[in-house]
Amino acid sequence: MKIRFRHSVFVIILCIALGVLLALQMKGLNRKSVTRDSLQELQNSVIEFQKKNQDLDRRNNQLQDYIRTLENELSGTETGALARIIEEKEQYAIFAGLRKVENEGLVITLTAKAPARMRDSVLRQFVNELASLGAQAVSINGERKVATTEIRANDDQIIINGVRFDRGGNFEIRAIVNPDTIEDYIIPYLENVRTVILRELEGESWDINIKHEKKVVIPALREDRISYQNDLLVPVE
Repeated sequence: MKIRFRHSVFVIILCIALGVLLALQMKGLNRKSVTRDSLQELQNSVIEFQKKNQDLDRRNNQLQDYIRTLENELSGTETGALARIIEEKEQYAIFAGLRKVENEGLVITLTAKAPARMRDSVLRQFVNELASLGAQAVSINGERKVATTEIRANDDQIIINGVRFDRGGNFEIRAIVNPDTIEDYIIPYLENVRTVILRELEGESWDINIKHEKKVVIPALREDRISYQNDLLVPVE
């Protein structure tokens, strides 16, 4: 009787132990499954967002094409006030940096040689000087300069319109300015600015080249840039 009782107790203990081990194993398997499932869900979400972004870009391009077609049709059939409205709208878009433009101008190439790194203050100084010289359009590394454009440094990067650039790379400032004063006034003035900057950066190795070009192309501000956002603005009547 005692032997049978002990045998029963042993069997019960063994079953409990096996149950605990099995539960722990299932818990571990569930964690792995959840981790794999979570990773897969994240990957699927990224793919879904990419597809949605592509669809939005495609729809936006279609809408822009439709607007241009409509404007062309209206301008071809209407005259007077409507034509002036369309012309003014286009001028505002050009002024706001929403259109790609080209004309005679300048290209300033800046390189900070290691261990020196590009300084946001240097970029801002040239951009501000160009504005004071009457530049009507400016871009930095292909990013259109508009009223809300930020130029700032963050660790190893320069951020322009929310886009990050390596501070160890080359930077190119393009500007459309008055062609009649480029050679006689604007370039000599900017060369003096360059001399002052290099003097302040004594001990660092920099290359700053200023070149006059007959055709300078400056891109429009892209709609996915932070500087393009205006969803918080409410017109005041």
